[in-house]
Amino acid sequence: PLRVGTGELGSSPFNSSDFPNRVAPNLAGIRVMIERLFGSCLTALTAELKKSDAANVGIVAIDDFKSAFKAASTASSAALDQKLVADFITKHSTSSGKINYFTLLDAVGKALEEDDKRLAEVLNLLTGKCEKTAIPKLRKALAKLAPRQSCQTILKRTGGKMSPEDFAKSFSKASKDARSAEAILSEETESKEAKNGGEIKAAICPSVLSSDFAKLGLECQEMVKLGADWLHMDVMDGHFVPNLTIGAPVIAAVRKYTKACLDCHLMVSNPGQWLPDFAKAGADTFTFHLEAVEDPGKMIDMILEKGMKPGIALKPDTPAEDVFPFCDKLNHVLVMTVEPGFGGQSFMWWTMPKVAKIRVKFPSIGIQVDGGVKTHTIDACAKAGANLIVSGSGIFKAEKPGDVISIMRKSVDSAN
Repeated sequence: PLRVGTGELGSSPFNSSDFPNRVAPNLAGIRVMIERLFGSCLTALTAELKKSDAANVGIVAIDDFKSAFKAASTASSAALDQKLVADFITKHSTSSGKINYFTLLDAVGKALEEDDKRLAEVLNLLTGKCEKTAIPKLRKALAKLAPRQSCQTILKRTGGKMSPEDFAKSFSKASKDARSAEAILSEETESKEAKNGGEIKAAICPSVLSSDFAKLGLECQEMVKLGADWLHMDVMDGHFVPNLTIGAPVIAAVRKYTKACLDCHLMVSNPGQWLPDFAKAGADTFTFHLEAVEDPGKMIDMILEKGMKPGIALKPDTPAEDVFPFCDKLNHVLVMTVEPGFGGQSFMWWTMPKVAKIRVKFPSIGIQVDGGVKTHTIDACAKAGANLIVSGSGIFKAEKPGDVISIMRKSVDSAN
């Protein structure tokens, strides 16, 4: 289970006092707009609208409504879909050129409550006891509970850290209204997909970015000796992500020290540019970001031609469905459980439904997780369906790295 009191998952409450306490109308298409307006943008929008509504009656002129959207977008650095704004104005403006913006805030308030409940149910599934025979049902249930809010929005609302205990305190109504893990599983039908997919083998992949680079080759040898299956190599170009790390020359140097799988995760803007260099250096896998290429299918073919195993990585906010068209040709999918390129982030447990969606749809594919994966979060990853486990400081900085590798492998094996 996700353990409480580790400091990895903490919280801060969300103040929803700005939203009228009313029953939201069922507005066509409003949910798409809501997703664009969550978080800091919504707070800024509320503030801007109130500037034009001194009486707080919820009525403003259409021009003021448009101006508020523009100002909110600038203040929060968020992209607002102007077509959706225009559609909302068309549907909800009066003949006198006014618009009742309370309908928007009401809908947002209701959507927030529904998504909070959804998050609470995800947490119930991840932390509750579950027999191995019920894992397929759990994954199907998780796949249906993917939050509609963006990961960054959830971070803003929770303060970036959220343990199960903290979530219950800060979101007490959602936690109270949420179904228990037992109730959710009792409503789920049997799943044959995961059972018929063949064996899902665990591979523990220490991320060498957390190693001592002054003795990188020796550190890699030690990890393999302690039981590591793959060595995860984080390649960053300072463009796709803000940090700059290693390249093909380092891969070639490490290859001289080990025959273990060199698992290369390229967080770069033009991954195809580096294919020949990494193949020559001895990379075994070549994982590129779906968000970084225009033609993923062509990139996969190029990787295969170079004799490497292809993988696609997804940022936390990229939907699982976006990778489905390519999974039949992939060795694995990497689900980022933190934003790539930034260190010191906490594990985003609300990305686990994405892992479950991929596992249910593709029972035999490798699913890798990367970011904040440690001994207190590994069980959640394994339950959801991950079998390729990347951990940097969780392994390299541990007092007994070999024990951590064993714990992670046992967790994956116990869930499959």
